[in-house]
Amino acid sequence: MDLHPLPQQARAALLAGDADAAHAAGEEWLLLALEQADEVQQAHALLHLARCDRAMHRPGDARPRSEVAARLFQQHGDAQGEAGALSVLAHSASLAGHHEEAIEAALLGLRLAQLRGDGAALAVALRDLGACYVWARSFDKAAEVLRQAADAANACKPPQSPLSACLWLALGELLRMAGEREQRGQLPTRGALEGHLINARHLLAHGDAAQARESDHEADREQVREWECWWTLMQTLAQIWKGASALAQPELQQALALLPAQERHWLAALAGWVQTELAWSRRLWPQARRAASQLVALADEGQHEPLAQLGELIASQIEEQQGQPQRALQRMRDLREREARVRIASLASRAEAVQWQLDARRSERDRARLADEAQRLARLSMEDPLTSLDNRRSFEMQARAQLARADGAGVLSLALIDVDHFKQVNDHHSHVVGDQVLNQIARLMRQHVREQDLAARLAGDEFVLLLRGATVEIAQQACHRLAEAVRRHDWSSVSEGLSVSISIGVSQCQDGDTLETLLARSDAAMYASKRERHAAVDALQVATMTDEEGSTPD
Repeated sequence: MDLHPLPQQARAALLAGDADAAHAAGEEWLLLALEQADEVQQAHALLHLARCDRAMHRPGDARPRSEVAARLFQQHGDAQGEAGALSVLAHSASLAGHHEEAIEAALLGLRLAQLRGDGAALAVALRDLGACYVWARSFDKAAEVLRQAADAANACKPPQSPLSACLWLALGELLRMAGEREQRGQLPTRGALEGHLINARHLLAHGDAAQARESDHEADREQVREWECWWTLMQTLAQIWKGASALAQPELQQALALLPAQERHWLAALAGWVQTELAWSRRLWPQARRAASQLVALADEGQHEPLAQLGELIASQIEEQQGQPQRALQRMRDLREREARVRIASLASRAEAVQWQLDARRSERDRARLADEAQRLARLSMEDPLTSLDNRRSFEMQARAQLARADGAGVLSLALIDVDHFKQVNDHHSHVVGDQVLNQIARLMRQHVREQDLAARLAGDEFVLLLRGATVEIAQQACHRLAEAVRRHDWSSVSEGLSVSISIGVSQCQDGDTLETLLARSDAAMYASKRERHAAVDALQVATMTDEEGSTPD
């Protein structure tokens, strides 16, 4: 069978807005390419199918297809095809909550666009990267990149509309405000949000958006309707947060009328968020609770993990506002379980991708690139991804090397560090705050170690310092300064009411020590320190109670 007409038929159907017909033609295209062992056509067919999946809001199917397409394009040196596949991969990985993978794909797509010198492709790549940063809740970086995307769109010849970048800027601001409300208990100012919404409204009324309304292609007209629905939902949410819920109700009805008819559309989950906020603002607690649960269900149906996690967070806040602490705590547990599942799936996906890359780069043509990639992977394998400190593997390798030196390890001390009551930080302030605490402690550790010392994260809330050339007395002085720095740090800037302290156990290397014996002595010293501090606190509390009982009223 001749393969030639299939690509044109498949692409024409997608352009006409008939995703089902486009998908059927794409599957036939792929089967024929596989029969003919034509890897280039396989890559193009897979990218087409991934775009169909994206149009039908099936990111779980789009992700593996776009990933394989990107690999095949890379093998055959097709930078333009690879960039297109990376765009879909970044989008679908981002919706799955695999933010590191999404940002990595978007950054590579951006680099390819820069090398090609294609202004329109550059604007799209910047927008894709900005969207990934939005869902990853890296809002400052998202705003920086999306402004670059808008500038790149305006600089195209002919100019492209920066509308999508403006819409993403507004959504990023909404998510940032929701996050700050969770941290501080109140919404921040809306100045930046209102500016983005005004810009987007102007762009919707003029230029490319106005022309697309009159387009002969259904896909173009559908895109404008989606933009209008998206803008209206965000404008409605801004009205609710402004306290104008009476104005918000008709705007919400208008947005629901614009809502795309396709199943699993992410805007349905966004509408669920707006409905939840409207019921919450009116203190209609049963409705707010149901709307939050519906938000999670709609996000799950659309395979949109960031919005599902947002729904769990908002549901917890609503329960807390209603005076239901146990229900609020259960919602936070549900959120943490979600985050853990996503982390596990993301790690498995990255491991598969790394293995493929290692296999692909064994060819003679890619030997130099394989060496570069292996070096990068080796560096990543030695680094803790959360704090950027050395990880346990790196620490153990360096510590054992010190202990096994032929001329003796010399003076060497080890400090084991544990964050006090870290589980309570996660339970009372959220897992996100817990991660921020670990990052801040890592930063303080870097500030309080010498160039020859090694700071590492072992696991969870456990850290370690390897102090070369330091006696136990010197090491204890350094650790005391670190503990004081942690205690005096302004933790309220991370979360209101938060206080953090650490316990440290220090031991000096002795003749015959192994890493295990050195760690064991440090661990024992740390727990002895914890017991002494707890005993001192208990004694102080008893003394205070005795003084109060012995006092007489005036």
